[in-house]
Amino acid sequence: MPKTALVLSGGGAKGAFQFAAEKYAREVKGYKWDLIAGVSVGALNGVMLAMEKYARLAEIWKNISNAQVYTGKMNFWAIVKLLFGSDSVYGNKPLKELIDREVEAGLIKTELRLGAVSLWTGEYRLFTPKDPVFGPKLAEIVLASTAMPIIWEPLALTDKYREMVDGGLRNISPLGDVLDAQPDLVVVINCNPTAPNVQEKPFKNILEIGKRSLDIALNEIFVTDIREFLRVNKNVQEAAAHNCVLHNEQGKPFKYYECKIIQPEVALGDTLDFSRESIQRSMDAGWAAAEKVLG
Repeated sequence: MPKTALVLSGGGAKGAFQFAAEKYAREVKGYKWDLIAGVSVGALNGVMLAMEKYARLAEIWKNISNAQVYTGKMNFWAIVKLLFGSDSVYGNKPLKELIDREVEAGLIKTELRLGAVSLWTGEYRLFTPKDPVFGPKLAEIVLASTAMPIIWEPLALTDKYREMVDGGLRNISPLGDVLDAQPDLVVVINCNPTAPNVQEKPFKNILEIGKRSLDIALNEIFVTDIREFLRVNKNVQEAAAHNCVLHNEQGKPFKYYECKIIQPEVALGDTLDFSRESIQRSMDAGWAAAEKVLG
């Protein structure tokens, strides 16, 4: 049977777009996932989908608010805290409690791959069911993957995996995490458009500048990632049409992947805006984008 992989990017509150797009693909078009890979909010959406907690995931997104995700405010005192040694602006206790309540390794029904980045080594770390820490530390892996630098404090999983943060820092769209499984179809749901949104309002403080800079950097990682994948994929397809086979640096033949990319046409808003209006706008955009791509 054809093997279908789902790739879920980062994007904070814009994960509502991702939720709605996946819901359309699964409920309206009948897609079934054999493999799910996610980073950041894609890790949270991904683990819920892998557990088949569809109704609960819908309930979370339809009722979520800023207070259910983080504590604290971005103000003068937050800046003072950073200047005097604090490693984060906000607290993520509400998000941690949510993840601890919902995530249980024994409920995983679909192969799941999650990514986080070590601030110590700068390396992206992919966690799979083969890892000894995957089962006992699954909730913490999800939390680590969502920990945006400066916004939330890094997480120590074990002595080996310390200072772990948002997987989107190195791998905003974890395409490479699924390709070794040789899927026949890859569905990518990204929370950001190809071009970053234009910021028309002046920035209020250094934290807003930092958050905006992070958004731009993550968007560029995504654009480069997708562009390279599509370039290689096209070359493989054209070579096959001429009875040629392309090989990678290790001498292994490249495979052509059918790929569908679902993403917003325009920016959806602030990464940390979990207001009802913003979430609903993202969900509406996700449903419409999936319908446009998948039919």
